[in-house]
Amino acid sequence: MPQTIGGLWIPAIWTKNLRERMATYPSLWNAGIVTRADLFDQIAAGPGISANVPFLNDITDQADEVQVENQAPANDQGQPGAVQIFPLMNRVKKNSSTALAAQLSGSSPMAAIIDQMVMNRLKNRQKTLVAILRGLFGGAGVNIGAAGYVASSLDAVKLQYGGQEPFQENGAAAGVGNLFTPDMFIDGQALMGENEDLLAGGCFFVHPNIKARLKKLDALNFKSVIMPSQLPWTITTYRDVPIFTSNALVRNGANGGYVYDSYLIAKGMVGYGEKAQQGDTTDVASIQYWRDRDLNNELIWDRTRFILGVNLTKWVGVAANLNNGPTNAELQNPANWNLIGQSANRVGAVCMRTNG
Repeated sequence: MPQTIGGLWIPAIWTKNLRERMATYPSLWNAGIVTRADLFDQIAAGPGISANVPFLNDITDQADEVQVENQAPANDQGQPGAVQIFPLMNRVKKNSSTALAAQLSGSSPMAAIIDQMVMNRLKNRQKTLVAILRGLFGGAGVNIGAAGYVASSLDAVKLQYGGQEPFQENGAAAGVGNLFTPDMFIDGQALMGENEDLLAGGCFFVHPNIKARLKKLDALNFKSVIMPSQLPWTITTYRDVPIFTSNALVRNGANGGYVYDSYLIAKGMVGYGEKAQQGDTTDVASIQYWRDRDLNNELIWDRTRFILGVNLTKWVGVAANLNNGPTNAELQNPANWNLIGQSANRVGAVCMRTNG
């Protein structure tokens, strides 16, 4: 990718290089949990404020019946299906630099901005995914018993002991039972049911502090491996599950300290599509550049339009700014989501909230 803008601003080259770097950057977005298909990209490029994504129900648990001579089967169980609904999101980020700043620093601030655009975009996508996961699992609120969760939350696949999650709102006073342990990881795997087998191609998504704690407790089960793909990555696994970290996976406890949310996510459980980004043109998916000759400043706008959702779930919320798409705060509201799968453990994700 070019390291300067002025005189080298060629929209087709910039958009192509950004796409390529996004597709090859070592991040959660390019791990096995995200499914990106041409259909999803086409949906993201289309009109509307939400996207209908059809799916077929799992029929592997349907019972067979005894054959009877000269009789048709008593039941035609068909191939039931339904429609997932993912929200369409339109996001923008603006950065600028001044000629004076470049002169004083002896470097190009705009070149630094461009060089970090891909990582910044991927981090923002992760924050949006965290908001969706918190909405689906009711993970942004306080600790309550399973019976108190709204119907849309996936409380059946939240780690709980005795009807309560293993954390307290006063994180500063947390005891051993409130902190993440290797046993909690194993119990979380069990909540996934048969989807546990897909974790080797999925991920363990945690805050760096949770990863550090597990390293101290269970260092022998951490390994460094080459990513099983054409991408030249070396990643860390915990108990053979790829581990990815995000600083967004923590909140302040209502009574002090911190509450961390950690997730086990099976392979292919997150659907993602993005409208192809255009060059310097007026579009909701575009990279736009402007040099203000009067003020001697450079500005760049990174505009994107994408869909994002988790398997077997349905967005039922309404964004305050209807045509703009939901904010992360709206995405993490449990009332804005419904489960449409046959059971929660088929979603392929588990939430574990602890104090460290």
